[in-house]
Amino acid sequence: MTAGVIRIRILGIPVDVIDEESLPGAIESSYTVEGHRQIILLGFNDLMRARFIREHRLAIAQAAYVIPVSSLINWAASFLKLARPPLRRPYPFIIKLLGILERKNKSVYLLGATMEGVRNAEAALRATFPGLRIVGRHAARFPSSIEHDILEAIKKASPTLLLAGSNLKGRHLWLARRRGKFSAGLSIWESSCFGVFSGKRSKPNYNFGVRFSKTFFGTLIRPWRIILRPLLYMLFFLLILINRFSKK
Repeated sequence: MTAGVIRIRILGIPVDVIDEESLPGAIESSYTVEGHRQIILLGFNDLMRARFIREHRLAIAQAAYVIPVSSLINWAASFLKLARPPLRRPYPFIIKLLGILERKNKSVYLLGATMEGVRNAEAALRATFPGLRIVGRHAARFPSSIEHDILEAIKKASPTLLLAGSNLKGRHLWLARRRGKFSAGLSIWESSCFGVFSGKRSKPNYNFGVRFSKTFFGTLIRPWRIILRPLLYMLFFLLILINRFSKK
């Protein structure tokens, strides 16, 4: 394990504790080794899927780093008396990651949004991160008949980072399933970055009140969540309690 990185397990799922000072070194140590490495931003739903779905669990187990982006995961680490990871949010983490790569004049390939969206995102990134080399881009919505060509283009471009985002079917699992087809480097998926870069949406607001409102109105659109989400939270807390006291 890289210096400054502690790997813990929450309900059997690996989670990495990386402090701010160690993060640049941890990132650099990942893209300088042979093979392709994936970074996964782990939310609460991702954790629970991985707990019960083998493919999700394997994708996380094979990742270079698993970065928790949920306050519930951080709370669970503390409650279980494990090393507590710093609370990070997805979009700010992407900005931090791009900044780390820019300082080393590294490269990125963009895979997300629509063709117009990814072009606008590319233009915004060139202006914001002038030291970051953008070596290719493609929209995330594409017919399966051209997937091979896209994978070959990414491999030939050999980016330090493959940044994937909105509209990519399978999300971070798409990257995990094709990990062996990429050149050495890193990949990461994040839902909002292309929308923000292209100017299609505002920066995500992680304030509790804003997130609660989104969850509430999302429940109105999908009423089955009224039953499922509370049950999921109850199951999570029950499993955490069992895990805590079974070790005594």
